[in-house]
Amino acid sequence: MATSLKVSGFSSGALAYKIVYLNNDTPVATIQENVTGTSGHLYSVNIHNSAGSAVHVKLSDGAAPELGTTAPQWIFKCHAQERLKIDIPSGVPFSTALNLWTTLLPDSDDTTVPAGTVTVTLVCS
Repeated sequence: MATSLKVSGFSSGALAYKIVYLNNDTPVATIQENVTGTSGHLYSVNIHNSAGSAVHVKLSDGAAPELGTTAPQWIFKCHAQERLKIDIPSGVPFSTALNLWTTLLPDSDDTTVPAGTVTVTLVCS
């Protein structure tokens, strides 16, 4: 299996949510662009890193991101063989498009592909 991105929506009555699920079991250096299809708020980031080294999940708000050029607004480090969950109760707004990618190093211009499976789940509105 290769990199796959799935987006599903649900409603809690007052708010509509989207779950963005990225399974990167054959990692590639690719930005998943505009994963929610619209602006909104980011409420939760869940990372499962099965790789043998730390990975960095990067998120940016903006149109036409370019790998190695676009600076992420958020970088989350997940150590090897660990799970990381970040909850943002009031949410962080993104106004244009939410973009998602993973790299080995934290540098904004890094394009090094992590070795191993990295799964990222986002909860957005």
